[in-house]
Order: sequence, then C-alpha cells, then structure tokens
Amino acid sequence: MSTIKRDKGLDNTLKVMKEGYLYTTNQRQRLGADNIFETRGLGGKRIIVLSGKKAAETFYDNDKIERKGTLPKRVVNTLFGQGAIHTTTGKKHIDRKALFMSLMTEGNLKHLRELTRNHWYMNTHRMEQMDQINIYRESIILLTKVGTKWAGVQAPEEKIEEIATDMDIMIDSFRGLGTAFKGYKSSVKARRRVEDWLEDQIIQTRKGKIHPPEGTALYEFAHWEDYLGNPMDSRLCAIDLMNTFRPLIAINRFVSFGLLGMHEHPISKEKINNEEDYAYMFSQEVRRFYPFVPFLPAKAKTDFHFDGHKIDKDTMLLLDIYGTMHREDVFENPNEFRPERFLDWDGSPFDLIPQGGGDYYTNHRCAGEWMTVIIMEETMKYFAGRITYDVPEQDLRVDLNSIPGYVKSGFIIENVKENLDRG
Repeated sequence: MSTIKRDKGLDNTLKVMKEGYLYTTNQRQRLGADNIFETRGLGGKRIIVLSGKKAAETFYDNDKIERKGTLPKRVVNTLFGQGAIHTTTGKKHIDRKALFMSLMTEGNLKHLRELTRNHWYMNTHRMEQMDQINIYRESIILLTKVGTKWAGVQAPEEKIEEIATDMDIMIDSFRGLGTAFKGYKSSVKARRRVEDWLEDQIIQTRKGKIHPPEGTALYEFAHWEDYLGNPMDSRLCAIDLMNTFRPLIAINRFVSFGLLGMHEHPISKEKINNEEDYAYMFSQEVRRFYPFVPFLPAKAKTDFHFDGHKIDKDTMLLLDIYGTMHREDVFENPNEFRPERFLDWDGSPFDLIPQGGGDYYTNHRCAGEWMTVIIMEETMKYFAGRITYDVPEQDLRVDLNSIPGYVKSGFIIENVKENLDRG
C-alpha cells in the first residue's frame, strides 16, 4: 500500500494561515497528490487532508467519521458556542438537528423570502440619503433585522447595530484558527453579550412573559424537549437559538461577493431581471466561486481505506471545502464564474459544499443552507432591478490568502436611487 505524501514541517499552521484558501490546492500540486496528503498543524498534530467529491462522500459517512471534539476550542468558544449542535454527534446530534430542520417549513421559508424582499425595499430610502454605502456593513445590519424577526426574537431597533457588530466579531473570529488571535477576548465577550440577551428571552418565554409566534425558532426552542423528555438547558438553548439566525447574518459576505460578481459580469444583472431561474443559479455560483469556509475538521471513527491508503482510527482529518469546489474533475472550468453551470446541476450533496455536505437531517450540513439561497436570490434581485447605483473606484480584490475571505473594500456603492423603470 502506497505511502501518503506529506507536507514536511513540525507544524504548518502558519503556512496554512499564510496561504489561506489556497493552501490545500497549492500543497496537492506541490506534492503531486490528487486527493489526499498529510500535514501537521494545531500544535503539531498529524492531519490527513482529503479533497474531491469522493472525499466529501467519505467525510460525511457517519460510520467512518466522527466530528465531536475536533473543532478548535477558540472557534467553539467564539463562533459556535459551548455545547452547540456543531459539537455533538450520534443520537444527540440527530435529535437536535431534527429541531433545526422542523423550522424549514414551506411557510417559514416563504416568510423569510418576504422578510428579505421587504426589508431591502424599505431600506432604499435610507441608502438614498447616504453618500456611500459599504455593502458588507449595510447588509449585516439588515440581515440582523431579517434574522431576528424570522426567529421570533425581540430585537429593539436601537439594539440592532450592537447585535450586528457582535455577530460580525464572532464570525470574524474564524481567522484565529490555531493561532494567537488578538481579537479572541473581544470575540468571547461579544458572544457572551448575545447569549445573555437570548437566554433572557428563552427564560421569559418559558415563564409566559413574552409570547413569540408558534413555529418561530424562539418558540420552538424554548418549548423543545429531548428524547428523554427534558427541556434544553436555558444557556444551551440560547446558543442553539443563536445558531438558527447567526448563519443568516454571515450571508453579508455572500452579498458583497454577489455584488462584486454582478459588477464584474454585468450581463448577470440583465439575466437576473429577465430569466426566471437565473437569480438561483447566480446565487449558487457565488457560493461556489467565492471563499467562505476553507476546510472542516473531523477524525476517523474506525480504520478505513481512502484512495488506496489506509486511514487509522482516531486520525485527524480535514475536508478541503474551497479546493474541492475549484477542482476540474468536480466543476468544469472551476476558476471561471459561470452561473449557467447550475442549469442542469444534479443537486449532489457532495460537490457544492460551502456550508457542509451530506444529508441535512443526519449530517453536519448546515440546516440554514436553503435559507442562504433564499436570502441571496431576493437580495440579488433587489440590487439587479429595484435600485440603480454607481460603483466608485475602490479596492475590489478578494484576498484568498486571508481567512475569512472578503472583498477588500467591503464593496462600496453610491448614488442609490429607486429604479422606477422596471419594464
């Protein structure tokens, strides 16, 4: 049996952070390794990196792979929260995942679409009064309004910007993966503030002092019982409640990427306005093409073989997320921005994996993925057809060596006006 090719070095964490989203692809090319290579990181741990569609199928095989305890503590403490569903496995994970998925009703998703459409339209007057709008910042505030309203959470107007800022700090903490992160303490404090606010609403809901609509995340989480008939601990409940709408707020990155995509491919704007399914295809291509999650960790639950190599039980694994979506054998001409590729896409759970892969109910694929696409569709339709705007000179680079990925300027627009000529 052949030996797994290895990136030399006692700890390559700094190299990973320096090369960012390109590390896995660069390393595969350097080593001449198609689908698997070995590296060391996070304090010198031996890590096997898996890449490609078959790698994703293996990574989301619950008989082979275990995810509990593999996320770096800094990421758990800031981005996901202690005890969050992302840190669970087995029956506990499936039981709580069913709670998340119970929110994905046709009515709830339709409501989210309407909230997104209406909030952007109602935001037009505000943007018309502004000299310049940083889309990264503007969309995180608007999506905080949408996300909290959808979740049934009470978020006073004067508190929205504070919540949005804290959420952004938490999401940005991913840059501290395995390294000394100077923003770690501020990220932990930001999470604590949001958890305190949500836990209070959980407690007040259980006491009957506030009354969120039935079917909303706050109502369902506050009244949920596990398979033993026990309610969820109020703090843990607040953490999971946050995880129903925090991913919606992180979509602000996709929004700025989407406007960049329209700016660099002007024909897309016309197609979004005139072709029924183009906003969907465009949104999926934004999620595939631009950098979001670089890779995800797990460990081998048992001995198994992959690509002719034996993987021993308890070996730490990384699934190459960004690199997989930019492989020629997964997507044709992967470095070309082409929404039409999703016209006849088969919906595979193992190739378009920006928010995880596999089955929604039993795996760690993000329950909010449908919501991401809905928000992106409505947002792209708004910017393509409901308003006009100018794009001033700015730094529109997307640095793939920086995790998380951003449009350098945040994507700035000006001279916003409602589009009164809608054909």
